[in-house]
Amino acid sequence: MGAIFEFTSMTYQMALIPIIFYSIFLYSTALMNIFGTFRNRKHDKQKSSLPFVTIQIPVFNDPVAVRCIKKCLQFDYPKNKYEIIVADDSTDEFTIHLLNKFKNRVKILHRNNRKGFKAGALNYALKHSRGDIIVIFDSDFVPGRLFLKKIIKPFEDKKVAIVQSKMGYINPNTNWITKFASTLLMIFHNIWMPVFSYTKTNLFCGSGGAIRKDVLLNCGGWNEKSLTEDADLSIKVLDKGYKIVYLPNLISKGEVPFTFFGFIRQQMRWSYGLTRVFIDNIHTILFGKFSFIQKFFLLFQTLSVGIAPIVIIMALAGQLLWITGDPKPITLRDLVNLISILIATGGVVFCGGVALYQERHFKNFLTYVFSTYTIGLALSFYNSIAFIRAVLNQKMIWVRTPKWGSLHILQFIKRLFIK
Repeated sequence: MGAIFEFTSMTYQMALIPIIFYSIFLYSTALMNIFGTFRNRKHDKQKSSLPFVTIQIPVFNDPVAVRCIKKCLQFDYPKNKYEIIVADDSTDEFTIHLLNKFKNRVKILHRNNRKGFKAGALNYALKHSRGDIIVIFDSDFVPGRLFLKKIIKPFEDKKVAIVQSKMGYINPNTNWITKFASTLLMIFHNIWMPVFSYTKTNLFCGSGGAIRKDVLLNCGGWNEKSLTEDADLSIKVLDKGYKIVYLPNLISKGEVPFTFFGFIRQQMRWSYGLTRVFIDNIHTILFGKFSFIQKFFLLFQTLSVGIAPIVIIMALAGQLLWITGDPKPITLRDLVNLISILIATGGVVFCGGVALYQERHFKNFLTYVFSTYTIGLALSFYNSIAFIRAVLNQKMIWVRTPKWGSLHILQFIKRLFIK
């Protein structure tokens, strides 16, 4: 047992080192965010004439899309200056029926296949889009009335190719899963997006954003082989010398997953997709025209999930240390060491606390801490699988994330039918 204990101890220490460095980096960026290091760039009011905009809403068996359509029809924007296209891949007759009720006010484009999944649907819609600017919303988003006017302001700068809004949350307190999922996105949008914006490496998030149509076409459209076509396009856009602007004060609300496996599958898709974005664009990222800082943060965004296998190794090694070590009473020194390790590796917890405070949801902090060491550990396991499969180039199927709003619509219809 002595040899096993020594090997396990060495493995634990080796895994602990990169996790501590990763954690220190998270602490540093969160602190710099608190002290205003990454100040937001302001954009002037619109001066020229309003561009024609095409709003694209990709849908797959999500009746909640009607809510998004209604919100888009209420935009404070000249009605002759924008169109709405629903890129519908639905196989569910109920969803198709609901969408067809809007066919006199929006374009409903229905495909009989799911080739390319969301990217394929967007490419199909692109062929029918008249707008100079393309705005994309996932079916669960509920943009405000002024969204369109605000999202187009940065396009006054001809070098701006993509503008991304900040994500808000419709269902952050539905259950334990939504609290954890929304906090992770709060960290991303409150801590990381300002950093990426400051270093000019922010990527399009796939929804709640706008893109120049000519730039999109120049980049070859959406990559239908990618599970994160938004990040893949962003690398191409940045490589061509265009800017991607983040607007932290423009919020477009969307849903977060409300089931464990819905959340896990979404995270695995992002982890797999981002890792493949790095692998598929490795030459551009490492040897392109980007500065050293930009390369660092592009690497961080596309490869940070690589920390997940190390977390699992550390967790397993830590458990084996308890099993293979000699039984002895817990001392004060043991407690101090444990607390020191928790603090040293607690960068993600600190970031969560900062983000929750900024979003005025700090009451969920203890829930988030507990979730980090429970759901977060399970997430690390599944993300490790996604990361390894991406590195080995093993195919991963695109899986739709169930929508909380769709479930409520279906339950409402069932109640009416039963009555």
